[in-house]
Parts: sequence; C-alpha cells; structure tokens
Amino acid sequence: MRKLLSILSLMTLILSSCHRVADGEHILNIYITSDVHGQYFGRYYLDDSVKPNSLSKVSSLMLRAREADPEAILIDGGDNLQGDNAAFYYNRIDTVKPHIYARAANYLKYDAIVVGNHDIEAGHPVYDRARPLFDAPLLAANAIATEGANAGKPYFEEYTVVKRNGLKVAIIGATNPCVTNWVTEPLYHGMEFKPIAETMQPLVDRVRAAEKPDFVIVAVHSGSGEQDIPATENCALYLAQNLKGVDVVTGGHDHRSCKEIFEKDGGTTVYLNPGARAFSVGHASFTLTYNKGRKVAEKVEMELCPMEDLQNDPAFDAAFEADYQAVKQFTLRPICEMAAPFELGDALKGPSAYMKLLADLQLAVSGADITFVAPLSSAGTIRQGTLVYNDLTKIYPFENKLFTINLTGSQIKSYLETSYDRWINRTGPAYCYDSAFGIKYNVYKRCAKGERVEIISMEDGSPFEPEKVYSVAITSYRAMGGDGMLAEGAGLDVSNPDAYITNRFDELRDLLFDYLSAAGTYQPAVNTNWNYIE
Repeated sequence: MRKLLSILSLMTLILSSCHRVADGEHILNIYITSDVHGQYFGRYYLDDSVKPNSLSKVSSLMLRAREADPEAILIDGGDNLQGDNAAFYYNRIDTVKPHIYARAANYLKYDAIVVGNHDIEAGHPVYDRARPLFDAPLLAANAIATEGANAGKPYFEEYTVVKRNGLKVAIIGATNPCVTNWVTEPLYHGMEFKPIAETMQPLVDRVRAAEKPDFVIVAVHSGSGEQDIPATENCALYLAQNLKGVDVVTGGHDHRSCKEIFEKDGGTTVYLNPGARAFSVGHASFTLTYNKGRKVAEKVEMELCPMEDLQNDPAFDAAFEADYQAVKQFTLRPICEMAAPFELGDALKGPSAYMKLLADLQLAVSGADITFVAPLSSAGTIRQGTLVYNDLTKIYPFENKLFTINLTGSQIKSYLETSYDRWINRTGPAYCYDSAFGIKYNVYKRCAKGERVEIISMEDGSPFEPEKVYSVAITSYRAMGGDGMLAEGAGLDVSNPDAYITNRFDELRDLLFDYLSAAGTYQPAVNTNWNYIE
C-alpha cells in the first residue's frame, strides 16, 4: 500500500512538473484597479445621487467582462483602506463587523491585491484584522518581517499562481518602500521595506524556476516614473522596460493613468496604470498561440476603461446597502455651523480661509510657535450652514497625525524658500505648497529661490530670530520626510525623525472634528500674516 501511494505521489509530481500548454489559441484578459481609496459605494452620502466612480461600477464592468470570458483575471494595486468615510468607519468605528473592503473585494472576486502605503498607514489593528478575511492573497514581496517566527520572510505574500484558459499565470506583488518616509514606525512595526527595482528581477527568476509559469504579471504599488530611472518611489515604467521574463507590469500610487507597450528581446511587456479612485479600469487582452507546447505568436490589445458612463451594479449595491446606510448615518452627523462659505481652491492662489482653519487648529492643539500648512484638497466648496462629518473628508482627506518638531529660524526660512519655489513654479503636488502661520512675512514672486521670503516678525510683533529654536507644528507625513520638504528645505536628516520630533498628537481629522464641534459656530476668515508681492 505504501509503495502504491509512493508511486501515485511520484506520478502526480511528474505530471505537475511537466505542464504543457495545449496547442492553439489561448486568451488572457487581465483587469486592473488601483488606489480605490475607499470608493466602494456607488452613491453620494449627501443626496444618494450616483457617483461617476465606485467599486459598484467596477462590478458592472466585471459582470460584462466575465460573461465574455469567465476566466478573466482581476488585480488591485493597493491603497484601499483609506480616503473615504467608508474606509474610516470600518477602520476606526465599527471594528467588529468584517471590514467592508474585504467583503467588497471578495464579491468582485479579485485574484490578487497589492498592499499600498496607505493600507500600511491604516495600522496593524486594521490590516492584520482584515487580512484573514480576503479570499485573494495580499501581496507585498518586499515587506520583510523583522521579528517573530517569520523574521527574514515576507510579512505578506510574495506571489500567487492562478490557472486560466489553459495557462499558468504567476502574479508577483510589491509595495512602495518609501512608506517609512510617510508614516510613523508603530504603523509598520516589525517590517522593513526593500527597494522594488533591486529585488524584483531575482524574485521573478525564482518564481519562474519554482513555478514554471506560462505568463508572469508584476503588480507594484509604485508610480510610473521614468523608464530609464530605477527611482525608489516611482519605478513601474522602469520595471516594464527592464525586467526579463515578465509579460505585464501594473503600476499605481501616483494616480495617473498610463498604458505602454515595450518591445524587448524575447517578447513584449505591457504596462498598465489605471489611475485612482475607480475612475477607470485597466484592461489588457492577450491572444497567445502555442504549437508543440511553445508560444509561437502573441497579440495584445490594451485599454483604459472609464467608469463614468457605466451603471452601478444593482446586486452589488443591494449586497452592501446596510453598510452604505451605516456609513451614511455616521457621515451626516452635524458638527457645527459655518457662518460663511469658502473655496478650498483659493489656497492655491495665496492667503485663504482654508489654510487659516488648518493653521488655527494646529496651533491651538500643539501650542507651537509656528505651523506649516498646505492644501490637501485643491477644489470644492465648504458651504455656509451646517457642516457635517462628510465635509471633513474634503477639508482633510488624509489620515495624518499632528506632530511638533524643533527648527531654527534659519531652517524655517529655508523651508519656506523651498516651498514657495515649488508653489510659484507649480512643481510637485499641491499638498507640498506650504505656507506658515505664527510669523509675518512677504513672498516676492519675481525673486530667485533663496531671496523670495522676507520674514518680518513673529505674528504678535516680537522679533523673529534666525538662530533661535522654534517649536513648529507639522503633519506626521511631512515630519517623517514626506516629499522631501524637511530634507531639502530645512536640511534635516530625516532618517532618524525621533531626533527632531518633540510631540505627537492624534489624527488631524479627529482633532478638526473636536475643534469645530467645540466652536459651535465657525467664522471663516482669510489670513493676513503673509502676502504675495509681484
């Protein structure tokens, strides 16, 4: 009997190791989402009107896709546990019911889900609790455990293998290694993050040797970047051009949709970045022709499928109606009365009521001498009348905390010079266009960098001293080195934030809720402590 079992086991091993693709045409349809940022539901909380972007519309697309090809592959590129009240509600408020994103992802039948930096930002209590709920593996091959029984091994999964239309498909995933620059250590405790560009080719080679796949997809939570530069944060195009043995590379993180085809020795590599918040879905369709077990021809078509014109999936909406109603009730809670409206986009032009609100909050909570603030939303209106919790996601869409750091007066001026150089030249994202409160100053637009900012005094009229050390209130994202503002502007070594961080407070959206609730009525006003001078 034992001999028979040994023979059967040997035969099974031989058959599994001798996988041969049948001759003829094999079609692979691959669909990609990324950076959904909590856009699960298909309706707006305020009036139940249909949104142009949501997982409900992705569900409609996949219903149609799977009617044409029941074996279509669906992959997500990460950043799903942050960005909307729905994510916040199941991250922080209802922590008993299974997380809404895990249930929505299972409904959509994802084959693999990459871990994004904002998923890590949600913290261990969120992603560790949600992880076992997913039917699909969570991929982050470069997130390495540093303690416990799995020390030295990936904290999440490296890759997964699926079989579709007669082909064996390996899906390898990696997260953004710059996450440690943006979030505090407790949120990723027990992990270190390796550079994607350095680690991916050896991993692809290992997966090909071990699994013998017919088709390889590399899905990374990394922006497109430039195809000739293996940048740490944005290297997806570089991977697409330079990786060997890879058929598809998918990117994300930078919220910029993109599609490219790279013709290389040994075949073609397709690159797809679907953009953000389910406004579009990437789709690549491969027709692969095999003869005597070898691929002899390949045809590929790509598209970025817009979701705006699709209808919501009624079955998806019905499945999550109770969740939608719970989040809606939470998000429409009144906070305070706004005595006047203000435009969020005004913050891009100069002094604004939006930035004054954030600055007043940060100074009041921290007790700091000075604070830096930047527009986290660049469009939208905060209306006069009752402000509800939903409005806070417009004012403060990210889940940053408030920190204080020590900077000298000279470092503060240098920081502002860097900020206004980016602002005036419109380089980088708007959330890097910092202005300062607690001091009076002018910004001369036509002067060169280093000569633009003239600091007159502290806001109370007392002298501003270049050599004096000031307490500065700043977001956790910026304090951890986000977008290089502290390193480039203030000359800080951001590799050791504990050396300059002096205090840590709660999440800014929670602090804003408490601040406005206590106010009862808030009177927006444009700040007058600084001016642009032509």
